[in-house]
Amino acid sequence: MRSIFSTLALLFFLNQPIVAQPALEKTLLWEITGKNISEPSYLFGTIHLMCPADLTLDKVVEEKFSSTRELFLEIKTDDPNMMMEMMQGIKMKDTSTIKGLIGRNNYDSISNIFKHRTGMPLDMLNTAKPILIISMIYPSILGCSPDSWEKTFEKLAKEKKMLLKGLEKLSDQMNVLENIPYKEQADMMMKMMYNLDSAKMVFMEMLETYKKKDVAALYEMTTSDGDFGKYEGNMLVDRNKKWIPVIEAQAAKTPTFFACGAAHLGGDNGVINLLRKEGYSVKPVLY
Repeated sequence: MRSIFSTLALLFFLNQPIVAQPALEKTLLWEITGKNISEPSYLFGTIHLMCPADLTLDKVVEEKFSSTRELFLEIKTDDPNMMMEMMQGIKMKDTSTIKGLIGRNNYDSISNIFKHRTGMPLDMLNTAKPILIISMIYPSILGCSPDSWEKTFEKLAKEKKMLLKGLEKLSDQMNVLENIPYKEQADMMMKMMYNLDSAKMVFMEMLETYKKKDVAALYEMTTSDGDFGKYEGNMLVDRNKKWIPVIEAQAAKTPTFFACGAAHLGGDNGVINLLRKEGYSVKPVLY
C-alpha cells in the first residue's frame, strides 16, 4: 500500500508530450539564475512533518538562506488569520459526516483507533474533511512531536528580519482538497487507519528517501500512490504552474529563498523543469 498519508507529507497530466528528463542530482537545494535575475534565488524541497532530531540545518543551506532577503513558503505561515481560515476550511462543504460516509460499524472502529492514537474523540471532527483527519495521526506514527522545515525557516526569517510570504493562500490549499470526493477521502482514511503499521513502513521508506535528498525518487513515490495518482494534476501540476509566475516575479525583484514540498520539484511538470522551460538556469547546490 502506497499510503496517502506519506503523499500528504510531501505535498500538502497535462495534455502535452512527456519529455525524458535528465536525472536530477541528489540535493534538496537548487540555485535559480538567468533571465532578469540579478542575484541568485534558491529553491528548497521540504517534507512538512519530521521528528526534530531529523531537522538538521546544513551550513550550506543556512549560508544560501542568509544570502537572500525574503522567504516564500507554500503559504504565509505567520499570517494571524491562518487559524481562522483553517477552521473555516476544515469542514466538508455539504451535509456529509464521516459517520455517514463510512457507516456506523466502521465509524465505531475508526473512532476507537483515533482516540487511542490522538487522545481525541472523533465525534468532535465528524464533519471535517476526512483527508485532514489523516494528518492528525502523524505524531502517533512518527513516535514524536513533529516539527517542520517551514517552522525552521520561519524562525530564521524572523531572526534575520526577512519578509515571509506565500506562493499560495491557505484557502487555495483547502480548495484543492475539494477535488477529491469526500467518499474517496473517507475510504483513504479508513484504509490508513486499518493499516497503520503498513502506513508507518511506507512513510519511513519515504523519509529515508528524503534524507538521501533524492528528489526524483520522491516524485515517483508520490505519484505512484494508488489513491493519489489520479489527482496529481490538481494537487501537484496545477499548483506548480500557478507558482511559476510568482517565483519569476519575486526572483526578479530580490534574492529569495523558496521552500515547498519536495514532491513539487521533480517530474516534467515539477517546479525545477517548469522554470528551466521558462529559460532559467536551475542548478543543484550539493551539500
